[in-house]
Amino acid sequence: MTPEQAVWLTGPDGLKLFGRYYPAETDAPLCVCLHGLTRNSRDFDGFAPRLAGEGFPVLALDMRGRGESAYADDPSQYRLETYIADCLAWLDSFDADRAVWIGSSMGGGIAMALGASNPDRVAGLVLNDIAPEIDRRGVENIAKMAGKGGPIRSWQDAAQRCRDVNGHVHPDETDERFWLDFARRTHRQTGSETFRSDYDPAVLTGLSAGPVAEERWKAFDLLREIPTLLVRGELSELVTREIADRMRARKANLDYVEVPRTGHTPLLTENVAFSAIIDWMRRHKFA
Repeated sequence: MTPEQAVWLTGPDGLKLFGRYYPAETDAPLCVCLHGLTRNSRDFDGFAPRLAGEGFPVLALDMRGRGESAYADDPSQYRLETYIADCLAWLDSFDADRAVWIGSSMGGGIAMALGASNPDRVAGLVLNDIAPEIDRRGVENIAKMAGKGGPIRSWQDAAQRCRDVNGHVHPDETDERFWLDFARRTHRQTGSETFRSDYDPAVLTGLSAGPVAEERWKAFDLLREIPTLLVRGELSELVTREIADRMRARKANLDYVEVPRTGHTPLLTENVAFSAIIDWMRRHKFA
């Protein structure tokens, strides 16, 4: 497995941003991994080193307000335009003209918007369980669960919280170690018996922000020339099969893979997902 390197960047507005870099000795374009709303770069702890091991350099980012990146003084900065500016600053810091953007949930939304507004900076897109339109029922369920719950006093408590919230996403995962690892990726210990989710609660204001579905579909149509792979969890409550079919109808060159027995979002380490991503990248000669 390729070892990670901690990297830091001062964002366009002076905020300190963090990333994890996995080098590869190839001429392949940089792959930038973007996490979901309340997650961080550790979401790609299993995926990123494997991808680098296949010859693709990877940069997994902590978006502002998550993980090791600083929290914004003004919550209104947790918005799409700011995230895009941060991503482009990261790309410039690596002297990279373009990247393959791999985005989970919110990260995929950022990647799509970046591709529509800055197509010259995008070699390809991997959209992990995200679409221009998402099922409102799934959003409501996330809003109900995000930031809720009582105090967490141990890693075991955190693991149980993760299982309570995400058990339906990974219904076949019964090993306690899976959920403990999940907790360590998504939580932070702040005292001997105090733990919290590893994000600024103010990022949740982004749930109600952003363009409407009609505008997002128009932006999606601008991606017609960009190679794109949609990874969908079979049990996804956000990206229904009908929405996925609509994406495929509007974009003839959209590749598609469905991850069995998985909801929102796949980890991308599942054999069917990882193999599809590697095959897609090699087919488009990114390696």
